[in-house]
Amino acid sequence: MKFSFKSLLVLAAFAPFALTSCSEKTQENAEATAESAANDAAANTEAAGDAIENTTDKAAAEINEATTPTTGDTAVVRDQPANGAVEETPVKQ
Repeated sequence: MKFSFKSLLVLAAFAPFALTSCSEKTQENAEATAESAANDAAANTEAAGDAIENTTDKAAAEINEATTPTTGDTAVVRDQPANGAVEETPVKQ
């Protein structure tokens, strides 16, 4: 699990409270704050992953749309033998 810098900073700020001999209530509050920071970091990581996935899907759709041939974008193919290079182009009708 990755933690953001902000979450690690919050954990570092509350570490002295957890390590020193403090009242049980203060220790519970510090643990709750640390757990909340970890949950926030996990939610932020998941949201970032979703945003990346959505961006990737959108880019793939745009590439697919850009590479799909449109009317008049194809070559005319005739099934006839050629003696060398073909210099003629079909007449537009």
